[in-house]
Amino acid sequence: MHRADGVFTPRERRTALLALLGAALITLLGFTAPHWMRPSLGGMDSYQSEAPPGVMDARPAG
Repeated sequence: MHRADGVFTPRERRTALLALLGAALITLLGFTAPHWMRPSLGGMDSYQSEAPPGVMDARPAG
């Protein structure tokens, strides 16, 4: 709580610093975590486990 003389207690300063560090950590993880994971195919991966028919037999024209 802010006192009349305008000074915060050491415990209040420490709590505010920890809150800022926690918010910064959450923000940093939000930006970097997607780079650590394989992109999702949105369920397509379970449906397409092998190449479509004819793709392996295709040959270049000419």
